Amino acid sequence: MTHGHDRTSFDSILIQRGGPVQDPPPFMNSDFFSRRNIKNVLIYSPVGICILYRTAIHYANPACYVMTGHEYGSMEGKSARTLFPTDKEFKRVHNIFIKGVNQTGSATVDSRLSRVDGTAFDCRLRACRLDPGDHSQGLLVTISDITQINSRQIRENQTRKMEAIGVLAAGISHDFNNLLMALQGHLSLMGINANQPEKIKDHIRQMNLLIQTAAELTGNLLGFARGGKYQVEPLDLNQVVEMALNVFQPGKENFVIEKKPDPDLYKVNADRSQLEQVLLNLLVNASQAMVDGGTLTIETRNIKIEYTHNFHFEVEPGDYVEISVQDTGIGMDETIQKKIFDPFFSTKMPGAIKQRGLGLSTVFGIVKNHGGFITVESKKNAGSVFRVALPALVSVDVQRFETESVEFDLMPKGGETVLIVDDEDDVLEVGAALLEVLGYQVLQARNGRDCLDLISKHAGRIVLIILDLIMPVMDGKETFYRIRELDPDIKILISSGAGIDEEMKMMLRDGDHGFLQKP
Repeated sequence: MTHGHDRTSFDSILIQRGGPVQDPPPFMNSDFFSRRNIKNVLIYSPVGICILYRTAIHYANPACYVMTGHEYGSMEGKSARTLFPTDKEFKRVHNIFIKGVNQTGSATVDSRLSRVDGTAFDCRLRACRLDPGDHSQGLLVTISDITQINSRQIRENQTRKMEAIGVLAAGISHDFNNLLMALQGHLSLMGINANQPEKIKDHIRQMNLLIQTAAELTGNLLGFARGGKYQVEPLDLNQVVEMALNVFQPGKENFVIEKKPDPDLYKVNADRSQLEQVLLNLLVNASQAMVDGGTLTIETRNIKIEYTHNFHFEVEPGDYVEISVQDTGIGMDETIQKKIFDPFFSTKMPGAIKQRGLGLSTVFGIVKNHGGFITVESKKNAGSVFRVALPALVSVDVQRFETESVEFDLMPKGGETVLIVDDEDDVLEVGAALLEVLGYQVLQARNGRDCLDLISKHAGRIVLIILDLIMPVMDGKETFYRIRELDPDIKILISSGAGIDEEMKMMLRDGDHGFLQKP
């Protein structure tokens, strides 16, 4: 491939561009801006440069052809759509270009472009008007290949993720071993105090509290794993902030809370309890950072994100609601900021209350699971500000879905037949025993296939199925739909420790069914 380029269309473009800027330095005279010098800049530039008229490629420099693998000179006159892997991506970039150029004169967006061999590469596209004074002249677009930058970032993220998983495994093992040791101790004491009913009851009460602690730990794990949105509904984050502040107790003198709510705040589609957990984590961390007191500022506002190249992670353009929690505490250096969202990470600040557990890693997972993102800005001895952004509901046409939790003072009894489907023998044994105490007839199955066999064998008798989701042979979701085909009248209670996802919502809407959260 040669770098020669004597196309008449190229010369005509240069003539149309006019002269240089006014009052240039002495060396930037008219000769400097000659057609030959500008041609050399375009020809030898390692950055791809295109001139687009409407959506057609009017000119492409050699770097464009090197990046895409097209035969030299073959791109002129073709639609820019040919450079993109999908229509959707082309339309997305095109819309960002048009909006950005019309509003600010330029636009930048990260995307992927196609090569002739069918592969694709990561790129950063920047667009501006070819002539700011003449909107009819088309766009000047530069293309920078950022594949290596992204690959390096992915490798670094993967390394940090593996390190985080190692810390997570060690921390979870530590906490669960402590819980198991306490449970073992209470069981031993129950054996020693077998003839003292009051002490037995106290041990049982303490064991139930330990089980609740274990359940909270697994719930935090779900948050860390970006899962577990249980009750999603349209929420006013100003109200969520007020609820979190009502619970929050800094317990310090010289501690001031400033609230800056946006009265015109968009709503978000989220789980109330999890967002309160996010806010409480941030408030507690801010309080711990201000050992001698200070000012905590919590602010809400609507924001619009149009150009996602400013972020070092995946962010969808659109409307968001932002909550910021700012403190005047001791701040963090860059090393701590890079690890602040790792599980079981602790800054071990002098005089601060040590908060063990998943902490900010849970916050990160919950926010990410809701389609949002969280950032932190901080300097040593200059405080910190955490910003949580969640997708805004600009439309009020949102369906609310939630599960109901009912507490019974006295458990109802019955005589109907219930089928429990679970691959864990302990769950089957305990579940069957509890239901039999209440008078029910209980059938047991260890996978979906056995479940279907029992339904066929006991046709018309089974009124309720308690169905686990993760099982061998045939999983719970496939089993659910097969049950619906066999007998649409059987009620199904889905039992899972992973919470309700979008697919499960659809399953539960398909009839009079329910959800049972494990444990």
